[in-house]
Amino acid sequence: MDSVVVRKVWKENLVEEFELVKVALRSHRTVSIDTEFPGVVYRPANVDGHDLGKLPPNWNYQVIRDNVNSTNIIQLGLALCDDKGCLPDFGTKCQYVWEFNFKDFDVYNDLQNPESIELLERQGIDFDKNLKEGIESADFAALILESGLLGNHHSAFTWVTFHGAYDIAHLMKILIRRPLPYDLTRFMIMVQSIFGKRLFDLKHMMKFCDGLYGGLEKVANALGVQRLAGKSHQAGSDTLLTLQTFKKFLDVYFKEQNNGGHGVGHNGHLLTKMQCVLHGLDMY
Repeated sequence: MDSVVVRKVWKENLVEEFELVKVALRSHRTVSIDTEFPGVVYRPANVDGHDLGKLPPNWNYQVIRDNVNSTNIIQLGLALCDDKGCLPDFGTKCQYVWEFNFKDFDVYNDLQNPESIELLERQGIDFDKNLKEGIESADFAALILESGLLGNHHSAFTWVTFHGAYDIAHLMKILIRRPLPYDLTRFMIMVQSIFGKRLFDLKHMMKFCDGLYGGLEKVANALGVQRLAGKSHQAGSDTLLTLQTFKKFLDVYFKEQNNGGHGVGHNGHLLTKMQCVLHGLDMY
């Protein structure tokens, strides 16, 4: 693969970068997202952070909803690939992913998990720059809604996340401009309405495959996938690693059924069971 460049998006270049995104969407139909946010600030008493995902789905959703409604997004990473697994290159010698930097989060005044903030600072996120030069989430929402990427039930877009409930919830919150739905059923109906049925959470899919466990970095290493750009806990880098890991996951576990010509091809029955299910929010 050619070298990969993470395109940093701020208020000043938001519109021109979305023009490039719209060009890429004509031929790149697999979409990966990742977000960075101020961490978990509310959790049930006597529940360790590592056990939050083990809560019953309805209870887990209440925790996610309360946290997302009370905090603000910091970054969103966006990676696109075509049916051959290539990222957009726009006729250059590089391939590209995007990292959108938001001004919504005020590190001096907003609710936050101090450990999460310290980690993000160590990984290079400049909260002061985000406040001064970051994107208004309402402006981002308007542009992504008019891009054709969302809300098309018959769209060919495939969405990919890793442990994506918080990522989807934070994106939904800035799209709908109001608090998240009260209950899990309404939330998942809204997820399908916005993103369509072809939404995959690799963390959930791993449950169907022997030998895979752990976080994104661990799973990528197990599959022999290397980080191609940036650092962990930077949204652009993590969304690229999510996409690359998802592609390798399909090659390893679904190779005989993958016909290569249609992106996520296709052990249709099993993949259908996996789609539109977010890890920790499996209602079935």
